[in-house]
Amino acid sequence: MTPDVRRPVDRWLLLFALLLTAIGMVWVYSASGLKNRVGSAFLVQQLIAGGIGLGIMLALSQVELGVLREKPKALQMAYGLFVLLLVAVFLFPAVNGAHRWIRVFGQRFQPSEFFKPLAILITAWWMVRHQEVWGRLQDSLPKLVMLVLVLALPLGLILAEPDYGATALILLVVFALVMLGGVHKALLAGFGGFLILGGVVAVLASPYRMVRLMSFRNPEADPLGKGHQALQSLIAVGNGGLFGVGVGNSMQKLFYLPEAHNDFIFAVIAEEAGLVGTVVVLLLFVGILWRGYRIARRVQDGFLRLCAMGFMLLLVSQAFMNMSVVLSLAPNKGIPLPFISYGGTALMASMATLGLLLAISKEVGE
Repeated sequence: MTPDVRRPVDRWLLLFALLLTAIGMVWVYSASGLKNRVGSAFLVQQLIAGGIGLGIMLALSQVELGVLREKPKALQMAYGLFVLLLVAVFLFPAVNGAHRWIRVFGQRFQPSEFFKPLAILITAWWMVRHQEVWGRLQDSLPKLVMLVLVLALPLGLILAEPDYGATALILLVVFALVMLGGVHKALLAGFGGFLILGGVVAVLASPYRMVRLMSFRNPEADPLGKGHQALQSLIAVGNGGLFGVGVGNSMQKLFYLPEAHNDFIFAVIAEEAGLVGTVVVLLLFVGILWRGYRIARRVQDGFLRLCAMGFMLLLVSQAFMNMSVVLSLAPNKGIPLPFISYGGTALMASMATLGLLLAISKEVGE
């Protein structure tokens, strides 16, 4: 794109994301009203985070990401910074048994959320930087091993927090980018097998992950313990019917459903807005999938193409993983619903990812 041409961002993509954010504000208020004496406290915090996130999104939408292809120093500096931040989380007290947050001036910040889009940038750059070797098995093996080693340190820190869901999500998107980057099929199969084996080992080595897996398979075996969340979520979804019980009228959020304003907010939407409401949310994420794929397909630059696919997959895969957990189609991984779940860092990170995708959309226009 020449410097004198200023194409607009993808307005449909922006609209879909803003509608999801608005839905999130409504249901954060609805789901958290009884968790605080001042019912609007959570909403105010989410609005502040949304305002900051909007500023980050607008700023990033003006960035020329193609510059990183030839000048990756910014990626190297960001990588070093986030490794330090991911180490720093262990210096702060655990929250619910996990070291995921840094507390600054009374506010919590979760570095792993912002590392997600950075991992995409690093992987996309690496795949394009070494694109000439990916078709040759012998030459591509050391390059892929080096990429794994680069990502192993921050991902190992995230897994140790512990945050298995975030680790699995990042690895899923990284695998997709490696596949789209044209790596040799035999090496791709080996890489996939390595990731699956690593996931199995991570589950078997952790008692609480094994318990989650067992409760997912049979939540009725422990309805008041490990299976409680899954069962209450399904009750909420079933109560909603076609049109729901009305905004603010959910029964399951009344201390029956843990994390109703966070990881399980989709269950509250299902109860209060019914099947119609859940389909609207689903279609908005499908809209992001559509526009993101359209951007990736039309952009000419290989680095930007991989970035666009990665950012789109990050947002959509996270959404589908969250919905699958709510519907008991997957074990609980503690993954928030992008743009909707309560959590300032998660909201700002989602909007930052969107901003980067919007920046790429300017390369293809509408």
